[in-house]
Amino acid sequence: MNNNLPTLLLREWMQHKRGWLIAAFAPPLLFLAVLPFGNVQGLPEKHRELLALAILLITAAAVFGICLLVALFQLPGLARRDVQDRSIEFWLSLPGRPSESVAATVLAHAWLAPLGGAVIGTLFGLPIAASVLGRQDGFEAITAVNWAEVVSAAAPLLLRGLVGTLPMLLWLAPLIFVLMAASAWLKRLGVPLVLVGTMVTVLVLDKVYAIEWPQHVIAAWNTQVNTTIIHNPDGLKHALMSSDVNLWAWVAKDFGEAMAELVSLQFLGWTALAAAGFALVVMKRARGG
Repeated sequence: MNNNLPTLLLREWMQHKRGWLIAAFAPPLLFLAVLPFGNVQGLPEKHRELLALAILLITAAAVFGICLLVALFQLPGLARRDVQDRSIEFWLSLPGRPSESVAATVLAHAWLAPLGGAVIGTLFGLPIAASVLGRQDGFEAITAVNWAEVVSAAAPLLLRGLVGTLPMLLWLAPLIFVLMAASAWLKRLGVPLVLVGTMVTVLVLDKVYAIEWPQHVIAAWNTQVNTTIIHNPDGLKHALMSSDVNLWAWVAKDFGEAMAELVSLQFLGWTALAAAGFALVVMKRARGG
């Protein structure tokens, strides 16, 4: 797998790089293009460094979120891509196993592409922050900001966000592989059947039979997904407002708390579901249909 995975990832890049680059570059470039024609009002005049930091982090998170949503939308259809374009015969003739091609597809789309989007969003973050401040209060507002302080505060938080994408991928794996399996085996009806069927089943169990645990399980899973990037948002607010808090130490503690959630029965159950979905996708790929 170590020998074939880089080649398979390169294949995904060659086939999808245009879409990935558009998803990553279009939002910040579009924002910068329309900003001169818009109005920026209501931003606080104090704590400009915190405001610039917030804009930087929001830009990185927004581009990452857009790239991730694009990936989650595409992945179910990619499960049957090779069958539709008949390239399945070529890939099955290679020494690599079907499990490798499935793993490479998910890694490329659900992790590496959004991760690259986060990096691009970070690079645009400072120009966007400066443009927003300048648009409201003029060039003086830009020069009044201690940008070195903004960068020093952003570095640990951005690193925390980037490494947090790995546990996020692990928590998203059940959703990804179940939808891919449904699409591979049931074609275009697979994803709607799974999503609508799950929603209806949970609602019926709750409203008709007063069985609430499926709803609680899904809600708990959603909470885990949303807290992988920042596990303790309230703690982050306190750390940013306090002058005696070491952000690097806080980031390490927060990441440790997020990783600790992986050692739980909840994660084990969702991992089993992800493994079942992965096995179904690989089985379908191995059959060549």
